[in-house]
Amino acid sequence: MRTIELEINWLFYALSLSLIWLGHVVFSTFSIPASMLQIVTMLLLLSVLTTLAFSLTGKRFLHIDKVGVSYSCFGKTHYIHAEHIKSIKLRSFGVLSIPAVYLDNGTVKRFLSWKMTREELNKADTILH
Repeated sequence: MRTIELEINWLFYALSLSLIWLGHVVFSTFSIPASMLQIVTMLLLLSVLTTLAFSLTGKRFLHIDKVGVSYSCFGKTHYIHAEHIKSIKLRSFGVLSIPAVYLDNGTVKRFLSWKMTREELNKADTILH
């Protein structure tokens, strides 16, 4: 069985870390207590770096194969069966492109931290349909 394993979207993580830093700098000019600002910044950093660490160690993943899409979220594996997938598209938000899975019930699953190329998108369409 052919499986497409998507790569880590390094641009997403770079932008996330940059936005956390920028938010810290901007909000430090307001009259927000320093301890509260540090706690919020550390929690955001911890969440981003934890998801990155889980992705690097293989505990977070996104696979596409002929039976559908499987992905992990908060330590639990989730499946989207092929018969429920209407289409898979790449959505662009400025410089960031993310895969989005459109389901037959109208919902959309976006995978921000995963990178998909046009070639992988074409392979996914071929595998799923």
